[in-house]
Amino acid sequence: MDRSNDDGNDLAPADATLTPLDAARADLLHRLLASGRLLPTGVDGLYGRDQVFNSVLDGIDAALNLLAAPEAPIAATFPPMLPRVTFDQIGYLRKFADLAGPVFSFLGGPEEHKELLKRLDDGADYAPLLTQTDLTLTPACCYPFYATSPKSIEDAGASYTTRGYCFRHEPSKDPMRLQMFEQREQIRVAAPEEVQAWRNLWLERAAEFLSELGLDVTTDVASDPFFGRPGRLMKQHQLSQQLKIEFLVNVYGDDNRTACSSLNYHQDHFGEIFGIRTPSGEIAHSSCIGFGLERIAVALCNQHGVNPDRWGLKLRERLRLA
Repeated sequence: MDRSNDDGNDLAPADATLTPLDAARADLLHRLLASGRLLPTGVDGLYGRDQVFNSVLDGIDAALNLLAAPEAPIAATFPPMLPRVTFDQIGYLRKFADLAGPVFSFLGGPEEHKELLKRLDDGADYAPLLTQTDLTLTPACCYPFYATSPKSIEDAGASYTTRGYCFRHEPSKDPMRLQMFEQREQIRVAAPEEVQAWRNLWLERAAEFLSELGLDVTTDVASDPFFGRPGRLMKQHQLSQQLKIEFLVNVYGDDNRTACSSLNYHQDHFGEIFGIRTPSGEIAHSSCIGFGLERIAVALCNQHGVNPDRWGLKLRERLRLA
C-alpha cells in the first residue's frame, strides 16, 4: 500500500517550533506514514505496518536466525503477556514502574456494569471500576524462558531463541521508539564461563551484522532506565560491571544515536530468582541479546529509502527481498 508517487522522501512540513532533533524525527515519521510503511492509529508509538514493512522485518529475523544456527538454540514463542506472579518475581515494577503494562479488566456485577455504561456515556473516568488481573504485558520476550527453564541445566547449558511482541509505556513521536514492538532474542543460560564466552561471541556478531546491512553502528556501555532513587545504585552497578552493551545506529546524527540492539549479562540474577542450577550445583548465569526488529527496519528505511524495491541487490538478497 505505497501511497507515495516517489520514494516517500518528501520532507515533512517545516515547523519552526521544533528542535533540530525533533524535526528529524518528525520528518522520518512523515516519510514512513506517507509511503504507507507505517499506518497511524492515533496513539504515539503505536502503528500498523504494511506488507512491505513486514517483509523487511521477516527478512531481518531470518538473517538473525542464520547467525544463531550454529548454536542450535531451542526455538519457542510465548504470548505477549506474563503471569503477574512471574512479573513480580522479576521485580520489574521496582525498577521500571513507569514502563510497566499491567492488565486490568471488568470483574463487577450488573450494578457495577450499569455504572460503567453511565461513565462511558458521560465520557467519565471508568478506571476505578476495573480490577487488576493476573496478567501483565511482556516488556522483554526473554523473561518467560527463565521462569520455565529446567531447574537443573545440562553441562553445556541451554540456548534459546524467540521472536515476540513487547510493551513499554513510553509514548513518543520518534518512529525509532515504539510502545509495542517486536524483538528477536537470543538467550543463554549456563555456567558463568560459558555465558561469558557466548556474550563475547555475540558482541562481535551483532556489530558485524548491523554493519553488513549498511548501518553506521557503534557500541557503548549502557544502563537500563531504572526508575526512582534505588535505580541510581543499580545504574552505577550496571555501568561499572559493563553488564549492558548497546549497539547504536546513526539515524538522527552522530550525537543522537539510537540503540537497535542490546547485549545484557544478568550474572546470577535470574538463576537465583527461579532456582536454576548447573550440574555442579552452582547458580546458573544468563545473558541475552535482543534485536529491535522495527528499529532496524526504520533505520534501514532512513538509510536506504522507504521503498525496499530500490535497495541494493546484495542487501535485498541478505533480507530475502530479491
